[in-house]
Amino acid sequence: MPTAHVLELAVCTVTDKEAALAARRKAIEAVSRYPGFVSWRAATACETADMFADLVEWESLEAAQAASKRVMSDPDFAPYMATIGTVQLMQHFLTEQHK
Repeated sequence: MPTAHVLELAVCTVTDKEAALAARRKAIEAVSRYPGFVSWRAATACETADMFADLVEWESLEAAQAASKRVMSDPDFAPYMATIGTVQLMQHFLTEQHK
């Protein structure tokens, strides 16, 4: 039986789209090495050019919470944080398993 993972959904606006795109690529590389990381899907809103959504999958809520603390002091994540103007949503979700 598959284990339920945790999805972390972050929606934010950025102050400089081009800088944010480059910084997000580096942030993804850094976070992909964190314990419990599964995947990261990065999206940019079609109608709102400065709005980003990041859907990060973790093996557990504990791994997601540990990563949330770690990014605050990770120098490879800092440039992405610097481009974020406002956070619209930051939430963790349990995935549902269907047979």
